[in-house]
Amino acid sequence: MNGLETAVVSLADALQLVFEAASVLVVAFGGAAFLAMLFKQAGAERTAVARRVFGRYLIIALELQLAADIISTATDPTLQEIGKLAAIAVIRTFLNYFLVQELRQEEARI
Repeated sequence: MNGLETAVVSLADALQLVFEAASVLVVAFGGAAFLAMLFKQAGAERTAVARRVFGRYLIIALELQLAADIISTATDPTLQEIGKLAAIAVIRTFLNYFLVQELRQEEARI
């Protein structure tokens, strides 16, 4: 590995860690926002409002995790890693899709 390649791989590793850490922070902030909404909101809608808030955070976290996985695969593009990325991308995309659908249905009810 030459110097430039080593630098790119090191940068990619650092970026992957940043995206993964950001994802964890987003979920943590989402959990805090969820709890805050439960206590701040009054009435029967409080759970629905809190779930919508948390759902938005989860969507962002899923996207950050997918970005981290793409960066990881970009530096080690073996067939096995590409297959893992494809499986992870499909699972996260389905999770994201159904989460967005659920949020839209919740918003339509209000």
